Amino acid sequence: MTFSIKSYIAKSGERFSLLFSADEPGIPLFYPSAFLSRRLRENNTHQTQLVGLDAIRRLCEWERDRGLCLEDRLLRGELLSNYQIDDLAAHVMVSRNNKRGESISAAKFNGYWHYITAYICWLTDELLPNRNNKDMRLLVNDQEKNLKNKNLKRTGSKARKNQLLLEEKLSEKARDKLLNIFSSPFQGVVGTENRATRLRSVLMLRILYETGMRRGELLSLKLKSFVEASGSESAFLIIERNHSDEYDRRVNQPVAKTLGRSVAISESLEAQLIEYRTNYRSEVPNIGFNDHDFIFCVHRRGKTQGNPLSINGFNSTFLYFRNLFPDLGNALHPHAFRHDWNYRFSLLADSKGLSEEKEAESRETLMGWNPGSDMAKVYNKRHRKAQAMQIGREIARDTERPQK
Repeated sequence: MTFSIKSYIAKSGERFSLLFSADEPGIPLFYPSAFLSRRLRENNTHQTQLVGLDAIRRLCEWERDRGLCLEDRLLRGELLSNYQIDDLAAHVMVSRNNKRGESISAAKFNGYWHYITAYICWLTDELLPNRNNKDMRLLVNDQEKNLKNKNLKRTGSKARKNQLLLEEKLSEKARDKLLNIFSSPFQGVVGTENRATRLRSVLMLRILYETGMRRGELLSLKLKSFVEASGSESAFLIIERNHSDEYDRRVNQPVAKTLGRSVAISESLEAQLIEYRTNYRSEVPNIGFNDHDFIFCVHRRGKTQGNPLSINGFNSTFLYFRNLFPDLGNALHPHAFRHDWNYRFSLLADSKGLSEEKEAESRETLMGWNPGSDMAKVYNKRHRKAQAMQIGREIARDTERPQK
């Protein structure tokens, strides 16, 4: 028996997913669906709900492999033994990427285990007879404690992780190549039919580079999101919080994880966006021209032509583009643009003599972070690190002073 997760879009635009078994493919599993509806749906995004369902799917696979049913056990008044909890944790730890013996990371395990623990505790309170009996309550509390004790200690310190984040940026070679591609987007293109997808690819990367926005925010940009220059105001892009967007028919909806905001773009990028919208996007069959239609769409012929570009479509395009230009490096990934933007922002803030407070405020606004964001503090450490290095160099130069 296998288990599958299927995703749907409600008329309101809300995304939701359900867990099915192969035995009854047309009927979702009752208790996982009830848990999702009563505990996860209200305060969690669809992506978070999917992680929770994937965790419960692993629990269902364990039940299948061990020939037991947790629901039946609880109805008989039986809780999980310590051995079963250990065995379940070992099952969840195994990677599903077909490499025998390979384990998932501690962070990923803890993410799954959080939802498995929550589900088992919820199911226990739903089904266990005499659950409010004093002695039974002690056993229930012991089960919850034993489940929570299986959480793994994360490897590596948070400080080291933040330090690596602080130092991540594009190489000079990759940055030079990107700037060259941005200025000459059609280099190496053979055939006019390939110009549209090339310009679309270049524009997506250039927006990531110039604004530091996330991939989900990029794919959520609509025609109304692009505001051309007018009078003394330069062109900019509007990023909106878009969870459960009724106009977005992508089941796996790209979403903005940060706050809504407006971000400025260069005159050259503005001109390229106008060129793409006017000369290339407008020629795609089945394309929409209303304000709520998305800027970046599928150009390839087929049943999805004209649809908004999906996350998988973007990932495929990104990998193809990176392979096409090997000078960009194999380590280049979409989120690297966000790190590099923050690196370049720090350099500019230093050159303008911004105070730490002003630098943090500007960074939070442009990145869509809440005031006092921990991420802004992490990136602002670059300023203090640079100052410390300068002082260290001056102290080190004491050895260069001539002997008297």
